Amino acid sequence: MKKLVIICILLTQLINAKDSYFYKNDEMVVLTPISSETRTFQSIDYYQNEKGILLGVKDTLFLKLQNNQNLQNYLNEFNLSMIKEMSENLYLLKTTDKSLTIDIANRLSEKEDVAYAHPDFIKKRVKR
Repeated sequence: MKKLVIICILLTQLINAKDSYFYKNDEMVVLTPISSETRTFQSIDYYQNEKGILLGVKDTLFLKLQNNQNLQNYLNEFNLSMIKEMSENLYLLKTTDKSLTIDIANRLSEKEDVAYAHPDFIKKRVKR
């Protein structure tokens, strides 16, 4: 009975888990959730990367495709909308739920024809 309870707890955690990483140059970068902030019209979740840099995540992400043949499929599969085509095969996309932005970017990164996908991070400006 104890084992069954532990297994149920672990399964519940797995189901509710959200990605706390993203891919940068095909390497996983671990993120630590810090806080959420609501500005005038937009909510931003803040994370800290392994180097201690604070990154804000909202409901947008960048997608760079090898070719744009599957763009519409990905828009439909992940319920995304296109905000802007930044350059050839590079798109700024909007998610329906900010809490899924990192997860969706990671799932897209795993696709064969995706050069890269990552959230549109907000970084604090630093004087040099």
